[in-house]
Amino acid sequence: MQLNGKMKLLVTSRGSSGSWSIRGEQLGSAIGAVVQKNASAVRGFDLAILVKRSRADLLHRLRTVGVPIVWDIVDAWPQPDGNNWGRETCMSWLRQEVSEIKPVGLVAATRAMVEDCKEFGVPVLCLPHHSRPDQRLNPIRDIVQAVGYEGSVGYLGYWKDALELECGKRDWRFLINPHSLSELDIVVAFRSMRGYAAQRWKSNVKLANAQGSGTPCIMNTESGYQETDRGGVFWLDEPNDLPIAFDCLSKRERRKQAAEKLFESRITIEDTAHRYSEWLHQLKF
Repeated sequence: MQLNGKMKLLVTSRGSSGSWSIRGEQLGSAIGAVVQKNASAVRGFDLAILVKRSRADLLHRLRTVGVPIVWDIVDAWPQPDGNNWGRETCMSWLRQEVSEIKPVGLVAATRAMVEDCKEFGVPVLCLPHHSRPDQRLNPIRDIVQAVGYEGSVGYLGYWKDALELECGKRDWRFLINPHSLSELDIVVAFRSMRGYAAQRWKSNVKLANAQGSGTPCIMNTESGYQETDRGGVFWLDEPNDLPIAFDCLSKRERRKQAAEKLFESRITIEDTAHRYSEWLHQLKF
């Protein structure tokens, strides 16, 4: 998807996180933007999309030449500590950042975050993550052999021991960050930190990739996952219920049905880029 030339877009950030890879490099390229970390040459752009966080010098450069900013808030709060914050602390942080950045528009990963951003009086787009491009389709094996997790193992907390214990009882392997989701029979998305941002603002990325690869999955009941669920997800919030979930998904037919529903509801980068481009072109600033 390419913009039609009416706007010259810059997508930038200070970081090198997974969020930057998805919302910066992948999506920025798909909408026809110039994509550059901590961009040094910012003159001549009609709009800059700031992904996650920026450095003070980058904000200064953009303001000096008068480039309006859209802030994509995805995963921008301090982590891991911010994942334990309550609502008031989260909103205090968000208000401070908006006051500093002064964006002409905001991009949120969840509808729940959109509601929290309405007080700022600027347009807000809900933009869930697209699935990872060019994933291998899960083969849905006859017998479960491997359960896995993508992401920083530190966020699993007490779930890690519970998963290793239950997988060990069944002679299943538990893998962290496999090369491909197609290597797994079940992928899990659990988080021990259950603060306001973790529950309501975290993106759908793990579900998006399960959908894009048709990999049976078990998820915590977070807004990002619930909002983008169109079937096939097994929900779980307590480690004591793992045996029930694993018993259910040990059946190939159940995994096959889940995989089909997941893949049918995948979010492609093309669809996401189209929505994003339309919204950006409608902004008034």
